[in-house]
Order: sequence, then structure tokens, then C-alpha cells
Amino acid sequence: MRRRLSIVALVVAVVVALFAAIRIIDSTTDNRRREAASIATNPEPEFEGIEAVVTDDGVCEVLVDLGVVSYSSTVVKSVRIKNTGTTPLVLVDYTTQCRCMWLELDREPIAVGESCDVELYFDSRGEWGSVGNYMEITTSRDNAPVVLWIGAEVE
Repeated sequence: MRRRLSIVALVVAVVVALFAAIRIIDSTTDNRRREAASIATNPEPEFEGIEAVVTDDGVCEVLVDLGVVSYSSTVVKSVRIKNTGTTPLVLVDYTTQCRCMWLELDREPIAVGESCDVELYFDSRGEWGSVGNYMEITTSRDNAPVVLWIGAEVE
């Protein structure tokens, strides 16, 4: 009799464990379905920075408005460089008129149709009022630099 109760208890435990495992698998599957549906209905957010589209030949000019900037602060703005040319593009170097602006360049080649984000930094120390400047990014294409026209109001 005791043996029979042990077997029944074991069978019940196995059945309960089996149902629990099935419920976990169903829950995981439902979560994956919900996640897939969420991705399908909520695509990646729109890029909110500045986009510069670089072609094979021609200057790419972009206006970067930094808005109102507090005196003695540093502002960072993302600039997306998109390669619409026919060959990979390399951001070689940059030049600017003042030391209040600089870039962090990724010097890895940007494949055709791809883009790369660079960070533009503006340090407002020593600046006051309306500030306008430009920065030129030299690329691996002789006739295709990227020119950033930068404006800010420093208060």
C-alpha cells in the first residue's frame, strides 16, 4: 500500500512538473510573440541629430543650430554622415577656425549606403552672444568634403 501511494505521489509530481514546464514554455512563446509584434509596430526611433549626405562629387553643407547655450558649458550634438557615393568613405580629418569646437571622428570606412555618427562638441567658454563658425571635414574623396555651419546663442 505504501509503495502504491509513493508511485501515485511520484506520478502526480511528474504531471504537475510537466504542466508547469508547458506553462513556462507557452509564457516564453507568448513573450516572444509580443516582443516581435512590438518591434514590428514600433520601428527604431527617428534619428534626432543632424544628417549630412555625402555624394561622390560635391561639397556637403549642413547647418548645425545648437540653440541657446549657457556660458561656460559644453554642448554635444550628433552628426550622422551618410555615404551615398559609389565607394567606401573615410573621414580623414577636420579643420575649424577656433578651438571652441572639435569632433570625435571614427576613421573606419563607411560602406556605400551606410552611415556613421560623429559627435560635435562646442565649448562656450570665452564666447558670448551670437556665435557662428564653420568646420570642414576632409574625406577620402578629393572633391567631397563635409562643411558644418555652426550657430549658437551663448547666454
